[in-house]
Amino acid sequence: MQLRRSAHNIDIPLFERLQIESQSNCNRSCWFCPRTYDRSGKYLDHGGDSVQNQMPTWKILDLLDQAKVLGFRGRVGFHHYSEPLLDKRNIMLAREARKMGMQPYLHTNGDVLEHDSSLCEEVKTVYGLIVVGLYDHKTNEELEKAKQYWQVRLRGANLKFSAIGVLGKRSGYSMGIPKALAPSDSRMAVPDLVYPNGPCHRPLIRMIIQHDGSMCNCCEDTSGAFRLGNVFQTSIKDLWFSEDHIGIVRDLLSGYRHRYQLCRLCPLSPTGLPPNGEKIEFYRRKRAADPLSPEIVEQKNQFS
Repeated sequence: MQLRRSAHNIDIPLFERLQIESQSNCNRSCWFCPRTYDRSGKYLDHGGDSVQNQMPTWKILDLLDQAKVLGFRGRVGFHHYSEPLLDKRNIMLAREARKMGMQPYLHTNGDVLEHDSSLCEEVKTVYGLIVVGLYDHKTNEELEKAKQYWQVRLRGANLKFSAIGVLGKRSGYSMGIPKALAPSDSRMAVPDLVYPNGPCHRPLIRMIIQHDGSMCNCCEDTSGAFRLGNVFQTSIKDLWFSEDHIGIVRDLLSGYRHRYQLCRLCPLSPTGLPPNGEKIEFYRRKRAADPLSPEIVEQKNQFS
């Protein structure tokens, strides 16, 4: 794994995965997805209508080439909070990634594939991993039928499922995970807590580039709130190994989520114990009436 010495005197590896969001649209408005509540103009405008934007093909190919030069040979996807198969260039982009020695993977809600048998054959050929989101089941029986349907329709593919039901785990299996910019909901299967001093290694795993070229800090960074830069002005090498990025990584590895507004709201669990030996604090997360103006209140807890 390639390491780079930063200005902050810590080594960070090259990203393990690369996500290049080729376009901004999605055909669904899921209750658990941050894009549903976005009004920033990144995914939805002030009226709640979907933003329609595509990253130019030349730029996507350029980013793949930059990653190849850096020695990246890991998984690459063409989504963030969007449905990748709404982009008719998707198969071509995945093929180009394969030619460069990378491992294209697909995360889809399946709606496009359900109505296009020829596309099903193409994705099986080009993608080494396909994850289908199953979001409509009310019972475990309905979930199993949905899995069986896709196992037949995508027979031969390396297939996995992301199951989040409409009623939550009480009625059928659902791995609903709270998101920083989605309202608290009883259908979540994971406790909706925040960890102000909980270490987080997630920004080291993936480099996420949104449809407008913005670099995100992690999967919770829906709107590019960390202002880490843009691939239309800066190379991915300089963005990943920038002092700003390294500084955020250093803080989060040390358990300083409280320094960043989005991280203070983040319900993803700690990835380790604080290096200073402190106990990890956690709170119940409570949302304001407006999901775009969150608050954190309630009883403080600790665990070691």
